[in-house]
Amino acid sequence: MVQAVLEKFNIRLDLDRDNLSRHRLLLLIFLMQALTVWGLLSYHGLSDYLSLNLYAEPMYMALGVIVFAKLISYLVRFSGYDPEEKSKARMLADFRAGWLNADYLLAFLVPILFLPPFISLFSSLKTVIPEIHSFDLDQTFADLDRMLHFGIDPWVITHSVFSGALAAGIMDFCYKLWFLLMFIFVLWQVVNVSLGHARVQFLCAFLLVWFLLGNLGAILMSSAGPCYYGVVLPGNDLFLPLMDKLGIYYDELKAAGGFFQLESRDLQRQLLAYYQNGELGAGSGISAMPSLHVAVAMLLYLSAREMNRFAGWFFLAFLVIIQVSSVHLGWHYAIDGYFSIIATWAIWRFSGWLMFVSVTEGEE
Repeated sequence: MVQAVLEKFNIRLDLDRDNLSRHRLLLLIFLMQALTVWGLLSYHGLSDYLSLNLYAEPMYMALGVIVFAKLISYLVRFSGYDPEEKSKARMLADFRAGWLNADYLLAFLVPILFLPPFISLFSSLKTVIPEIHSFDLDQTFADLDRMLHFGIDPWVITHSVFSGALAAGIMDFCYKLWFLLMFIFVLWQVVNVSLGHARVQFLCAFLLVWFLLGNLGAILMSSAGPCYYGVVLPGNDLFLPLMDKLGIYYDELKAAGGFFQLESRDLQRQLLAYYQNGELGAGSGISAMPSLHVAVAMLLYLSAREMNRFAGWFFLAFLVIIQVSSVHLGWHYAIDGYFSIIATWAIWRFSGWLMFVSVTEGEE
């Protein structure tokens, strides 16, 4: 009966070996992260924080929007066919060839089914970082920042160059834009199966960045960041002048009521409440080193430049803005971003090598 249905709809079940090898690698990374998070939370008696569905609803809603957009784009293309080609049979044939084959279904379903639990597991572990390794490196990173910038705190430099409330509001907007650009770029990579090797290299690097840097790196180099410096090191808040300045800008922009606001201050307070109450939620968890904002911006640049020169220049500029904004708004030490840029480049190259090895082994 199953075979009859498959034959009726012309669903092809044979898999391309390279495609299978690449997506098997993605599944292995998913499994490695899940087992690591489960093991660490269980070992430290924190299993109550384990969650798989924090981001399922927004992820699948966004997927629905993108699939709808792809359908509209196909209908536009279909409308350009010659009159004799415009038939229900041609439409069904296109759909079967493009969607109902095992290669496409494997490439599409593997990331879309596992990305929401993957990011949820990331948040589960990030929320309890200080329970596993207390924030004890903030002083070290603050000192390194000052040493690397000739005895000057990097935030002093950024606020000297980009002074005033409006500049802070623009940087805050760009920092929020990071979420949207990342979301769109990742889902675009998920649905565009035809990108092949470059697509899977990006997805592999994306998973490894969040796992190796965002989880394991954040535990090993546990730090809270400048905006929480006074919380983890009470009595000697080196960044109080920065936070006071941002507080003034926040009030100025709020009173002006314009488009640009300083919503980072509200988010910083919300994350602090999560931290102090030991709560798990979407986006919860405090961690400075390494900077995932900078790491993901670097990854978007590395991927985009492989596909389009102008997209590469755009994301390079965006990377610079995110690095500066992360310091300007008190989220990160400058060294958090410098480390993330180097580490992400290494992960990108490593992901390309993994793709090559997985395909080579699949041919043997």
